Amino acid sequence: MKENIALIGFMGSGKTTVGRALAKALEMKFVDIDKEIVKLEKRSVAEIFQENGEEYFRELERKIIDKESRDNNIVISTGGGVIIDNENIKKLKNTSFVVYLNCDIDCIFERVKNKKHRPLLNVDDPYKKIVELYNKREILYKISCDFSVDINSNSYLYDTVEKIKNKYINS
Repeated sequence: MKENIALIGFMGSGKTTVGRALAKALEMKFVDIDKEIVKLEKRSVAEIFQENGEEYFRELERKIIDKESRDNNIVISTGGGVIIDNENIKKLKNTSFVVYLNCDIDCIFERVKNKKHRPLLNVDDPYKKIVELYNKREILYKISCDFSVDINSNSYLYDTVEKIKNKYINS
């Protein structure tokens, strides 16, 4: 059994919420990669994207994942675009049981539509952008995970946590 659990999935899929509850249920440390980047940079993800661009953000993400994945007994909540970087996925796959929170597009939109801190959605038609990004990334999420959990607007947090916990313990 791998020592860590890494949660991947599209923005708004619940990685942070599920991650916190899962870490608590398994008595593991919880790390949110985006929050670690914000702490390191002392500015928001949106500001980083605006001032330095996505590539700079991905480099920070790579460094934090490298650092955090060296520890054991942690649940790692990744950013939605983590799967774009092969190095990140290799590192996570080597150290963690990777779980894809497969959230449906309508649920994602409902969760993020009023959030101004999502730099990739600061466009005229955020729903269209979600569909476009989701379609590009979906296959990467699927081939990168050890286990997938379907999420929709009727999903119950603790059912999701139990599914992941049971699969992780029996892996």
